[in-house]
Amino acid sequence: MANSVSSEVVVQVAAAVGIFESDVRRALFDLTTDKAAEPDTLALKLYGSARIKTVREIESPAEPTRMHLESLLRREQGLKLRRKTEASSLWDAGDTLGTVRRALDFSGHYSLLKSRSVELRVEDVGYGRSGARLTADVSNQRGEYLSLGSILGATLALPLAIAGVYDWLYFLAVIPALVVPGAGFRLAYRKSCADIRRTLDSLLDAAEEGPPKEEEPSEEPRIRRPGQIQGLKPIPKFNQPSNE
Repeated sequence: MANSVSSEVVVQVAAAVGIFESDVRRALFDLTTDKAAEPDTLALKLYGSARIKTVREIESPAEPTRMHLESLLRREQGLKLRRKTEASSLWDAGDTLGTVRRALDFSGHYSLLKSRSVELRVEDVGYGRSGARLTADVSNQRGEYLSLGSILGATLALPLAIAGVYDWLYFLAVIPALVVPGAGFRLAYRKSCADIRRTLDSLLDAAEEGPPKEEEPSEEPRIRRPGQIQGLKPIPKFNQPSNE
């Protein structure tokens, strides 16, 4: 739609039915780029985006690609299907078991369990090809890192501020005590986002390769010797006990 109709026309049509221009432009941006749009907040300025998006065009029809990706999300990542429509499906960690696996995942294999939700959208682009899009919402992680950085920074800065009443030199360490914990948690958040993006890319790589092919049974008959029955063990011979 973005390639055939001007964005200004879409904005005007949406305004006629009462949709805000900012929402329309955000949706158009989300459709035409691999960066996910989100509202401008303090957390966005300090830690970056909380929506990780990967887009790939795959040389296979939409329905087999969708089924394969859903199988990978369920089987390999341990996600639970929360909601499904004709256009998309929404996945999350699901029950308590998913939360426990997320807490004990030190290898980073189940990195998507740390996200709030994962949206899968597969569309037919014609000529037997499909466009796949995975979007992970990690706003929960960003909120946790922001809260921990703020609490730790305030905990370190408060004693320095109290000591600064008696010696002004302590005031020089207040600002570093506030900034350093936030910077550390920001690096940890970016590493977590990099792991999630790497996992999303690996899922799309697997979708490009297609589902594993099952081995077809060989049509050539096996050569057997006369009187040989397959799968049967030889019958042990028993001798009658002698009278002696």
